[in-house]
Amino acid sequence: MNKTHFFIASGFVVATLLTSCGAAKITDEQKAQIAELRRQQASLGEKIKIRQTEIARLETEIADRERAVTKCNEEKVALEQRLAKYPNAWPDYTEPAKDTVKTNTGKKK
Repeated sequence: MNKTHFFIASGFVVATLLTSCGAAKITDEQKAQIAELRRQQASLGEKIKIRQTEIARLETEIADRERAVTKCNEEKVALEQRLAKYPNAWPDYTEPAKDTVKTNTGKKK
C-alpha cells in the first residue's frame, strides 16, 4: 500500500504542476497591458527629463536675478552713504577755479 499511496501522491503533484504551468502563462491582454505600461513609462521618463531641464534653466535664471538684486542693493547702500555725506558726497571732486577760466575779451579780427 505504500507504493499505491506514493503513486497517488505523485499523480496529484504532477497534475498540480501541469495545471499551474498553464495558469502562469501571460495572456495577450496582459501582454497588451505590459506594452501600454512600458509606453507610459517611456512617456513619463521623457516628461521628467523635460521638467528637469526646465528646473535647471529656472534655477539659473533665479541665480542671475539674485545676483542682480545683490548688485543693486550694494549700489543703493553706496548711494545712501554718499547721500548721507551731502553736500560733500564726492570729496575727490574739486571745482575748477574761477580765475583759471579764460574769458573772451570780445575783440574781433
